Amino acid sequence: MGKKFSKTVKLAGAAAIAASALAAVNPAQADAASAVENLVLKAEQNKVPLIRATSVDYDADAVTQPWALYNKAKIDYAAAKAAVNKLSGKQKVQLSARLDTVKLYIDRAAAYIDAISSGKKLLKATGEMEKYLEEGKMEEATAAYHKLSYEIKKQAIILYRVYGQSTRQAILDTYKAPAEDAKFQALYLVSIHIELDRYEAALEKEDFDQVVKHDKNVNEWLEYVDNQELYDLLSDRYREIIASYTDGLEDVAEIGFYEDAYYVTGLPGMTAYDMIGFFDSEGNELFIDGVENDFIIKDDKGYFTDLGSLAPAYEKDGLKETGPVKIQLFDRETNELVLEETIEVKDGTQLYSLEKGKIVNTEGKDAAYTVTGQTYQFTPSEAMTLNGDIIGEEEGEELKLDQFPGITFKSSDVTKFVVNASGKITPVAPGKADLIVTWNEMEYKLPIEVKSASAVSEFGLASGKTKILLSGDTDFDSLIDAGSFTAKDQYGNEADLKGVNAQLFTSQESVFTASGENITVKGKDGDTASLIVKINGIVKSIPVALDKTAPVLEGAADQSAVNQAVTVSTKAADVASVSAAKNGTAITGYTLATPLTDEGMYEVTAIDFAGNKSVLKFEIDKTAPALTVSGTADAPVITASEALYYKDSAGKLTAIKSAELDETQANALFTYTGAGKLKSATVNADQHKWSFATEGTVTGDTVLYDDEELFDKAGNKLAGSVKATFTGTAWVLSTQ
Repeated sequence: MGKKFSKTVKLAGAAAIAASALAAVNPAQADAASAVENLVLKAEQNKVPLIRATSVDYDADAVTQPWALYNKAKIDYAAAKAAVNKLSGKQKVQLSARLDTVKLYIDRAAAYIDAISSGKKLLKATGEMEKYLEEGKMEEATAAYHKLSYEIKKQAIILYRVYGQSTRQAILDTYKAPAEDAKFQALYLVSIHIELDRYEAALEKEDFDQVVKHDKNVNEWLEYVDNQELYDLLSDRYREIIASYTDGLEDVAEIGFYEDAYYVTGLPGMTAYDMIGFFDSEGNELFIDGVENDFIIKDDKGYFTDLGSLAPAYEKDGLKETGPVKIQLFDRETNELVLEETIEVKDGTQLYSLEKGKIVNTEGKDAAYTVTGQTYQFTPSEAMTLNGDIIGEEEGEELKLDQFPGITFKSSDVTKFVVNASGKITPVAPGKADLIVTWNEMEYKLPIEVKSASAVSEFGLASGKTKILLSGDTDFDSLIDAGSFTAKDQYGNEADLKGVNAQLFTSQESVFTASGENITVKGKDGDTASLIVKINGIVKSIPVALDKTAPVLEGAADQSAVNQAVTVSTKAADVASVSAAKNGTAITGYTLATPLTDEGMYEVTAIDFAGNKSVLKFEIDKTAPALTVSGTADAPVITASEALYYKDSAGKLTAIKSAELDETQANALFTYTGAGKLKSATVNADQHKWSFATEGTVTGDTVLYDDEELFDKAGNKLAGSVKATFTGTAWVLSTQ
């Protein structure tokens, strides 16, 4: 040892002498290098403050911009960068790399500051739009709405540059989310304002197709306006537009109910005037407002008010009963009866028109197109009722053909497909044609494309896969089910390999053999070969490796008990799926990174891509066992809630074993104090019981165990000592 120590001293001394000599050769250069490194260190010291000031996981609040820290960091960086640029060689490269890291955090801080500035622009644009809406200035609000839409798209680019998922989300929640919410709230208000402009322009041009379209949109969208003041503002403008283009009574030559007129139940917005028409001398319908022109409505059921709107009892839900109602129209000034008719009220839930339909294949799945050699069925998907409700829009609403009695089907081109009376479609040749569906004297057209029979035109390993892993015998369908392959037909659509005529071959029979579509594994773990697959004349060589080793799960010993949280992990890189159950119930969304913290019996399963499976079972138990005492004066019994353990000399938990102890053995393990004495003891490990036989027990006698600290299987400590005391009537227990 002495020689080695001496040699070490000599080596250290030599190094010190060499260092001194180097400094002596060029002291100015050494001092300069040290000064530059100090500048780099100073720049690096800004890293942590910048991180804390720009991350909501630390001090950031997504509102405050840390300008002072940012500017200081930039100045320190610039000074260090300028100094480093004057160096050369290895030291310049090393210090430049360190400064690149500093620059990264400065850039992240800049992105955070810029995002807040952009966010403030969004809040300002949002406030301007909401202010105009509150003031009822719809023209200005509409312009502000479009400006806000532009700002959201523009500023979002900057907001998404913020580093860190939690900080970025906080920025988005603070600025982008409120702006998008305000935009959504204003959508119908702005849309109605724009639609009213179009409505007025269409009336001016007498483009009545567009008039009907815009009128329908305005009335539908008004239903989504919750702000009463803005609802009234837009409704008033709507009525003013109508009034300015409404015909006058002097043009009316005839007033009457429409042919086949009827009212319906369940339509809250219905009016008596809905079924009354005003016509000129040439039979053209005029736009006449009955209320504005002093007409009065009366009916024999009390359904309508004088103004023609539904009576208060029916305002909310519409009419409730079917049957006839007599409607009268009077001139308010003369009280002259102008029109009288008995009109039927029909059940509004009855289907009125077929709105949409689709075709399904023989498996009942929706088909985007048809293929020759197969058959398809038309099925209705949406229909409108008499009261205007659409059936089929909501999840769970289904329509069936038998709800449309008298429905008929026709192909616009029988050379492309034919259809029978029940809506069954048989493709004939590739091309396009319409399926014409007629019901209730109304036509619905469904375009149908016919393609040649689908065939696999290309296939290979699924995306992300480089080979197939096999742990045992399998077959082609099982490999398909495992997602090993991808395939396309001649149209570029995904093709199903199930059911195709596939021929399998092997490149190495010592690894696996192929017979028909079955694969039999012959080799050992790690062996490789190729699976040759032939489909429709296409041949592919697929790499195969044998993997018979299941993933090893770590974090707890199998069948063990622990008293702390467990995070299960594995070093295996080919885990395909993991799952976990607690007390027999699956844990939703479990991953290997999920800590398991609650008490219970756990079972974690991992399966690799070859199908090898590992199961790790363990218990998390954080509760120390409980003790109770029972028995008579001469026969006390101490019972634990679970098996008890002590730690051996190596610190390993060791289960207490069953034993029959005579007087000497019992008194060696337990201490009896008092007038009586301990005669024997029985340790029953299976039942977790200590049973004692005492003699002459009197009040105050005790039995004490303090030989070893006691634990349960998970390591939860019970006590360092256990003492039972006789009170004269019963034994009581205390632990320390």
